[in-house]
Amino acid sequence: MRALTLRGAHDAAIGETDEEPLGADDVRVAVARVGLCGSDTHFYAHGRIGAFRLTGPHVLGHEASGTVLETGDRVTGLAPGDLVAVEPGLWCGRCRECLAGTYNLCARMRFLGMPPHAGLARERVVLPRRAVHAVPAAMTATRAALLEPLSVAVWAVGRAAVLPGEQVLIAGAGPIGTLVARVALAEKAARVIVADVDERRLARLAHSTPGVETAHVGADPGTAFQDVAAGLDCYLECSGAPTALDDGMTRLRPRGRAVLVGVPAAPAITLSSTLIRYRELTVTTVHRYAHTWPRAIELVSSGAVEVDDLVSDHYALEEGPKALADAAAGTVAMKAMISVDAS
Repeated sequence: MRALTLRGAHDAAIGETDEEPLGADDVRVAVARVGLCGSDTHFYAHGRIGAFRLTGPHVLGHEASGTVLETGDRVTGLAPGDLVAVEPGLWCGRCRECLAGTYNLCARMRFLGMPPHAGLARERVVLPRRAVHAVPAAMTATRAALLEPLSVAVWAVGRAAVLPGEQVLIAGAGPIGTLVARVALAEKAARVIVADVDERRLARLAHSTPGVETAHVGADPGTAFQDVAAGLDCYLECSGAPTALDDGMTRLRPRGRAVLVGVPAAPAITLSSTLIRYRELTVTTVHRYAHTWPRAIELVSSGAVEVDDLVSDHYALEEGPKALADAAAGTVAMKAMISVDAS
C-alpha cells in the first residue's frame, strides 16, 4: 500500500509499505485524513527532533482518522464502516506508569510516527482496540483527525489546573496555542491572552476565537512580554521559543502556575530560579496526553471548541512530499491536512 515516506532530510516520497496482520484484539482502519504536525515538519527539515532521529525510510504522521475495515475476534464496540479517531501512542499497559493511569509516560511506549515506529500517513493501519476511538456519525473525518492535537490542549489545560474565573496567558498562536486558548475558554477561564511575534497569526486568532485577547510581543529575551498584563494565574508556553517560558513567567502572580507545552529546538531553555523561588511559582511540563479522547470528542461534538478553521492547506496523499516542503518553507498558513482516501 502507499505511504508518505521520509528517506532523509528534505527527501520525502510516496513509497510502498507492507500490510500488517490482524490480531484478535486489533482493528484494521482505512486511513482517511492525516494532519501534519510541527514534529513531522521538523523531521523533514532536519532528519531528527529531540532524541528521535531517522535511521532509515520512515512513514510519518500521528494525527489521523479513518474507517474501520475489519475487527479481530475479541474486539467489541466497533463495526466495519465506523468512523474512528486514532490515538497514536501505544502503551504497554503493564508498567508502573500505565498501571497508575499516566500511560503517556510508559517506558515501553510505541508512538506511531516517531522512529522507529511507522506513522499513519498510509492507506491502511492495524491498531490495538484501545487506540481506536469511535466518534459520532455527524463528525467529519477532518475533525476526527484533529482530536489528536486537541488532546494535547486538553491535557495541557488540565496540567495547568485552570479553574473557572482564572486569567490565563498563552505563548504561541499556532495550532496548539489556539486549541489551548479555546479549551481554556471552554473550562470557563475569565480571561485568555495569547501572545505571539506573528501579527498575522494573532489577527487570525482574534477573528476566529471570540473572547480571546491577543498581544504582539517581540523576540528580545527579557523584554518580550513587558507590555502584557501582569498578575495572571496560569501561563502555558506553546511556542517552543527557548526564552519564552522564562519571559512569560514574569507576568504571573505569586504562586502562579506555568506549563511548558511547546517543544524547544534546543535541549536547554532559560529559567530564572530567582523568579520561581521568590514568587513560589509552580512549573510543570506536558508530554503528550492520557485519557483525553472522551473529553476532546465531547468538546468538538458539542461545538464548545471549533477545529475546522485550523486547517489552512489541503493535499492529496500523492502531494504529501509537497505538503512537507511547503510546511518547512513556512508557506502553510496554519495546518496542512492530507486526504489519504481521496474524498
